[in-house]
Amino acid sequence: MGRPTNYSVELPERCQALIDRYGAQIAKDTDPNDGFEGPLKTTFLLAMAFPMLILPLERIFKTAVGRKPGVADDFALDGQVGQRVREVLGEKRPFDEAPFYVAGAWAYLPSCQRFEVGRDWPREHLLYLASGDAVTAAAVAPASDMLEAMRNGIAHGGITYLDKDGHQTDRATHMLGFASFPSFDDRKNLRLVRVSVEAFEDFLRRWTSWLVKSGAGHALEDRGPGFFDIAAE
Repeated sequence: MGRPTNYSVELPERCQALIDRYGAQIAKDTDPNDGFEGPLKTTFLLAMAFPMLILPLERIFKTAVGRKPGVADDFALDGQVGQRVREVLGEKRPFDEAPFYVAGAWAYLPSCQRFEVGRDWPREHLLYLASGDAVTAAAVAPASDMLEAMRNGIAHGGITYLDKDGHQTDRATHMLGFASFPSFDDRKNLRLVRVSVEAFEDFLRRWTSWLVKSGAGHALEDRGPGFFDIAAE
């Protein structure tokens, strides 16, 4: 596999290719000893989501919105991608205007008092996330807040598995909850995002499609670093 030219675009594209190729099979596979009490599809999606969200938000978004870039900066590698990121995730543009938003799929609690995320989440927060108000809050929230809540939840361990009713579960997972601090300076509160596993998978596909639609994606062959063909738009 060749070395990526633009990690922020090509790594999400490669991860999406893995989801497309293996996701359905993983959803069917079960440990013969039932050690995991079911298939590992949710685990697989979260593993893929790590680079799919973190790389673009770290290496394009920060520069696009005028923040100090981190250890790497891919903004200048593709002006079209950088401009789209600025237009969609900058200026506090609402999530429901983003091309990867799906109405009714998301629930959001902008701020609540900090709790121990690794244990059962407070019942009142889970009930709120199941309400119409939480769905509306997600729609009108800044797209950047929703993306960063998921990104930070994945990067820092703020994740919980929920059942089909949005309750804590040790069995089959139907929903995911993400928790993160509202800002770098606020460590006393959390913001929460809830989405079904199915909708999260759909989001990853829409997110990646949006990132690569400028034609920046590469169809890489097993010829080593530096060899690639530019994919048609």
